[in-house]
Amino acid sequence: MTKTVYSLQQQLITRTGLLMLIVFLILSAGVWDYARRAADLSYNRLLNSASLSIIERISVQDSQIDLDLPYAALSMLELAPDDKVYYEVIDHRGQHLTGYTKTPSPTNYHPNSEPIFYTATYKGEAVSWVIQSKRLIAPTANGWVVIKLGQTKNARHELSDEIFFSSLATLSGILLLTLLMVWLGVRRALQPLSIISENLKSRSPNDRRPLKTPAIREVTPLIDAINNYQQQLLNNLQTMKVFIADASHQIRSSLGGIQGQLDVTLQASDIDDIRSRLVNIRQQHKKLTRLTNQLLAHALVTHRSDSMEPQSIAVNPLVEELLTEIVRDHAHTQIDFSYTAEADNIRIPGDKVSLKEALKNLLENAVRYGPENNQIDIILRPGDANMLEIIIDDSGPGIPAHQRRQAVQRFSRLSADASGSGLGLAIVETVIQAHQGSLKLDRSPSGGLRVVIRIPGARL
Repeated sequence: MTKTVYSLQQQLITRTGLLMLIVFLILSAGVWDYARRAADLSYNRLLNSASLSIIERISVQDSQIDLDLPYAALSMLELAPDDKVYYEVIDHRGQHLTGYTKTPSPTNYHPNSEPIFYTATYKGEAVSWVIQSKRLIAPTANGWVVIKLGQTKNARHELSDEIFFSSLATLSGILLLTLLMVWLGVRRALQPLSIISENLKSRSPNDRRPLKTPAIREVTPLIDAINNYQQQLLNNLQTMKVFIADASHQIRSSLGGIQGQLDVTLQASDIDDIRSRLVNIRQQHKKLTRLTNQLLAHALVTHRSDSMEPQSIAVNPLVEELLTEIVRDHAHTQIDFSYTAEADNIRIPGDKVSLKEALKNLLENAVRYGPENNQIDIILRPGDANMLEIIIDDSGPGIPAHQRRQAVQRFSRLSADASGSGLGLAIVETVIQAHQGSLKLDRSPSGGLRVVIRIPGARL
């Protein structure tokens, strides 16, 4: 399955651009509302001023309502030459006095001293109106006189459009400038990654120097992680080199011994001497086979410890299965095995294959180095702080306290007469360390060797 590759720079700029576009649309809606309200406010003030000028000229003369229409007031509305102006004056009896007839009024209007602005259709056009009232107090004319003054909305629309598009042009310029600054800022912010990439490409495979830590705080963890990963690779490489060197030395020595025995055997003429040397060759071959198996096991557990993904392991069935195999393989001997589990269904996080290989090596060591009537006890019990304890006791010679640290080192033999490969306990320690546990060598109650393994994360 092909993995999709994307540009971090492109993602940052695109998402920032989308965010700014959303902000731009929201601001545009706000500017449009502001432009409409600003245009209405401006022209409503003109309508209000003109209506006040007209209503102030209403008076009572000789028992008649007289209106001296101030054309100067209407001239204020000529600032919008493309608009039409309508007005109507209604007397105190609710009768048409002058102006246009049947002009619209607001719903449920009651005369009062406050102006009311509203929009209504008149002669097929949308018209903005203001209605004003004036109370007349005279014997012959007592009541409210009402004036309605209206103007079409062409000029309002022109003014609101001008405000809106001017503001829109300013916002667009700010948006483009901000996007440019974001693009430059993202390129500048990601430049250290390009520098790191170029440094890694130009480095020699033999260059073991760590990368220099930059002054940028956010990039420092990345550099530290790369240096840490590089150091782990170098340590693994060094370990592998040492292991290969030791393994090749051990295998060459064994092969050299077998080759020497074969050469001498070919020159021998006595049947008993040949038989004796073939027995030696067989013993050397068994040692080489065990060494090879131990080397492969060590390589296996080392690899699995580096790439281990912990899984839940049922420990009781694992130990029982392994013990069954060991007892079956040594059923012809006088070795006694005992198994005690102080809790059932113990589970730990880890790698089942590696853990089984480690326990197998411990039991095989106990069999190999113990007496013919060896007693091997296996104890499985939960410890403190969610720790699992696995204890293996034998009746063998044990390991002196001053040699126990040496015993877990690779290819380490505690005496020249030892027949093992020197890898058994090294395999065990590698596995236990991978499980974040501990390995302890001690003296068993019978005087032999006690191996105590403690692994965290146990649960019942």
